[in-house]
Amino acid sequence: MNNGLASPIIRPAAYLITATVIAFAAVCGAAQYWRTDLDPIAVPLSIYLTGPGGAYVRLTYYLMGAALIVFAVAAYRATAAPLRSALALALFAIPGLLLPVVAATELFKGLPRENLAALVHGLAAQATFLGLSFGMLLLSSRWRRDPRLGISRYSGPTLAWLATIALWLQVFMRNLPHGLMQKLLIVLILLWLGWAARQLLRATRQAGV
Repeated sequence: MNNGLASPIIRPAAYLITATVIAFAAVCGAAQYWRTDLDPIAVPLSIYLTGPGGAYVRLTYYLMGAALIVFAVAAYRATAAPLRSALALALFAIPGLLLPVVAATELFKGLPRENLAALVHGLAAQATFLGLSFGMLLLSSRWRRDPRLGISRYSGPTLAWLATIALWLQVFMRNLPHGLMQKLLIVLILLWLGWAARQLLRATRQAGV
């Protein structure tokens, strides 16, 4: 019995998140080189949302937001029914809704609503990172107990824990370079999403879907 793996959304969602991870890494990685006016160790990725090439970086945020919402639904449907978690679905879907907000609020710099936009940006960014870190931990633990999705059961939890540690290091060790630590966290999230997409594709392939 496929237990949800036959859902038509799963394979397209896995391909979508894979393509989006590649696009996000390529564009945001390239931005570290074309923005020669910025120190990549010191400044967070949000600074790249405006200025030269900022439109491309914002586009990847919008794409990732949409991909996360689709992934949230697909991951929920793919998980065996007894292990499904509505909380895990929400912990991916909500960051998907917030990422476009994170990108759009940077456009208010220099405008009358700049301070309000900066507050919303900060709250949305922190909620995005918190939601993804807890969502990665929760979904990884559920998939470890799902024989169809636990093929490489240690990679996902390891990446999820590393991302969570990187997140909380930023909170408690503020002397660490903010830009470097945030980008390390983003890299770990992208790696986890790539791992999750691969798990979905493997599971559907083995189920003959």
